[in-house]
Amino acid sequence: MLYLAHKLLKRELAKDLKERLISSPDWVDGRETALGRAKQIKRNFQLKLGDSYKNFTREILEILRNDSSLQAYAMPTKFFSILFSRTGEGMFYGPHCDMPHHANGRRDLSFTIFLNDSSEYEGGELILNIPPLRQSIKLNAGEIIVYPTKYLHEVLKVTSGERFVCVGWIQSQISSDLDRDILWTMRKGLSELKKIQNSESAFETLNLAYFNIYKRFMD
Repeated sequence: MLYLAHKLLKRELAKDLKERLISSPDWVDGRETALGRAKQIKRNFQLKLGDSYKNFTREILEILRNDSSLQAYAMPTKFFSILFSRTGEGMFYGPHCDMPHHANGRRDLSFTIFLNDSSEYEGGELILNIPPLRQSIKLNAGEIIVYPTKYLHEVLKVTSGERFVCVGWIQSQISSDLDRDILWTMRKGLSELKKIQNSESAFETLNLAYFNIYKRFMD
């Protein structure tokens, strides 16, 4: 599976979060937080560190930790380096790859939570370069995409309106993308098997195999 995209929170909650973010006075030029080449290819506003940032981050982390689909797909050890971003008209983030490791943890997976609807701005697509594909992603309020950090990616220029997102990184219990994908596929199969009548014995046998493979793949 190349990436996971699904509804993380209700649209009304996402829009409420966006409105509260807008009212914060703590937005700064995103280049202030950038290092090296990123200063030349990044144009956005980000919420700076402070009490407001801490409160919003705490809220996002609680949502992430309680999402069963995300837990099954990412098998997270931790979420870290949460960022809140506004990309207005003429702003963008050019093609780049994220550093594989941060002081807070290993970057196995990246995520973007969309906080406003795609109809509210033009442009601003998240582009994932997954050879031989070039995948364009533009989701609606409350939806999340999670993908391996290894991909070259970019945010296209916003031509009208404003794009609001929350982004961050995940250190997984399973460092290998392939191993993680195998476990995710098995988990989905087990979920389907559990729905079948008189499948309890088969489910428990395969579930035991799943947990043993999980332990073998863990760091």
